[in-house]
Amino acid sequence: MNQLIVTTKNLQLIACTLEIAQAELSDKSKFSELLNASVPNTWPPEFNDDETILFIINKLQEAPEQSGWWSWYFVLKDVVTASIVIGYGGFKGKPTSDGIVEIGYSILPEFQNLGYGTEAIKALVSWAFAHPEVRQIIAETLPELKASQRVLEKSHFTYIGQGSEEGIIRYQLSRNHQMNLKTAN
Repeated sequence: MNQLIVTTKNLQLIACTLEIAQAELSDKSKFSELLNASVPNTWPPEFNDDETILFIINKLQEAPEQSGWWSWYFVLKDVVTASIVIGYGGFKGKPTSDGIVEIGYSILPEFQNLGYGTEAIKALVSWAFAHPEVRQIIAETLPELKASQRVLEKSHFTYIGQGSEEGIIRYQLSRNHQMNLKTAN
């Protein structure tokens, strides 16, 4: 299977494969090699732990062709001497029968507030909406994660209220809203 890569102005978003996830879990040198990027000592970002990686490994073992519908690594392109892995994000599986996917993301603290999160999320949104079955993208976050909310708002998501659990808030972006934004620009 070909590697899925989305390129933006500053980033390469690399879809997680089974090989990459297994390397992240057990062989940081191979993980770095597969992403062609250095891995900071502060890796992994918040909300990405061994349990998360094991979950992704299980999902990719079941259906490797769904690679892009799970995790993506955010690689800051050629920072003077080498590219560097700065974040992680993606979807919680392929679209539901009614065309909904949920997006999530996390950026290493030293790379936050530099626009990379917004750049990555906008690229993932475009990638998802390139699939005609995707009609809506949702995102959930904690009310105290103001930076996360700013990323969603800059990416044109709309706050809609209570999330799937108590203490979680939800945002959404519909295909129609995204198309209207593109035609307005």
